[in-house]
Amino acid sequence: MSITSENITAEPLKKLHFLCESLLAEGDLNKIKEKTASAIQLADEVPEPLKSVILDHMHRILGSRGIDRAHYYIRSVIKDIGSSGSASSLELNINLWKAYNEIRTDSLWILGKRDRESGHRGWYWGNFVPQIPHQLMMRYTRTSDWILDPFCGSGTTLIEAIRMMRNSVGIEINPEVYSRTREAVQSLPHDGARTELILGDSYTVDLAPVMERNGISSFDMVLLHPPYWDIIRFSDDQGDLSTSPDMESFMSRFTQIVKKSIGVLKSEGYMGLVIGDTYRGGEIVPLGFRCMDAVASLNMKIKGIIVKDIQNTRGKRSSENLWRYRALKSGFYVFKHEYVFVFQKP
Repeated sequence: MSITSENITAEPLKKLHFLCESLLAEGDLNKIKEKTASAIQLADEVPEPLKSVILDHMHRILGSRGIDRAHYYIRSVIKDIGSSGSASSLELNINLWKAYNEIRTDSLWILGKRDRESGHRGWYWGNFVPQIPHQLMMRYTRTSDWILDPFCGSGTTLIEAIRMMRNSVGIEINPEVYSRTREAVQSLPHDGARTELILGDSYTVDLAPVMERNGISSFDMVLLHPPYWDIIRFSDDQGDLSTSPDMESFMSRFTQIVKKSIGVLKSEGYMGLVIGDTYRGGEIVPLGFRCMDAVASLNMKIKGIIVKDIQNTRGKRSSENLWRYRALKSGFYVFKHEYVFVFQKP
């Protein structure tokens, strides 16, 4: 594989590449290992995620028992360097897939406590953990992409987008929440990422001026974290899904907002939906799967059904015994999970 100044600019990578080229011409396995060991410090100067991949291959060279195997891993280093043009810790380069240990590919997410770094706070009563938008944006978007969040709340998606150098637009219906979130978002260093927060109803807000103003032809991803029907009432606005008088009204309004969001999502773009179930009238109401079906019915491909753990808040921990008593008495199970559904627009 040839190398050019366009795909390698860092001095350590140049030196590593030329070293590997010389190692391929070396017929003595012991000398190959000696030269590789002396060059490991060069790999330490390479930024992640490429560093992890190169170091892994170099250690495999040191452990090789035959020269053919050593040459195989030497070629792997050369290939990885040649594929490193878009290597970034903020976006996935599939050629370096082994280095992205943080990206989850299984359907069970035990995420633990909420990440409170870089502007994330737990003041909002309906927020979700930043690890969710981080995972989805890391996997399905790139830096400078545009993310739409129609149920912005405390701005978890927007704040995480800023951290990851993505652009974002959020819509929030509650004026008090809007003001507090706007202040929090504006206080962060943006490093080139653009953010717009809109006060209004996601169903009636006209996105065209926002998109035109920012040069957005379509959004690269939509992230939805709607109210779980009326478990928590977020405002008295009739456009707020949490004020829906019944399940059918909730589903109708939710479906309308999703349809509108799909309309501004690019072809083959991704949509993430975070939702849980509810319990009433002595039985489980599978709100999560009803919402999943509603999105799928709009010609969206289901790419993932993820079960995520729910960590108790301080307030819920104080009532654990009460909920356990109620569950035993009434024959139900206390919710300890919610869903992250992933869809793709054809």
